[in-house]
Amino acid sequence: MEKTNNQPLMTCRYCILHELGHCRKQAPLPPDKEPRYLRLKTGTLVSLVFDCQQCEMRLYEYTAR
Repeated sequence: MEKTNNQPLMTCRYCILHELGHCRKQAPLPPDKEPRYLRLKTGTLVSLVFDCQQCEMRLYEYTAR
């Protein structure tokens, strides 16, 4: 896989790790399987990058080779 853009598609304070009960700030846990991805209906693969110090989640677009 190859990153198509160095700029995030979106930066948000909503965190999937927090929703899953894996927040690293509230209860440090062993590292999860990283990186995490979402696949959109269009087939676009989105990589999730977590900045736990800033309490942010960034989404980057990826494409399969």
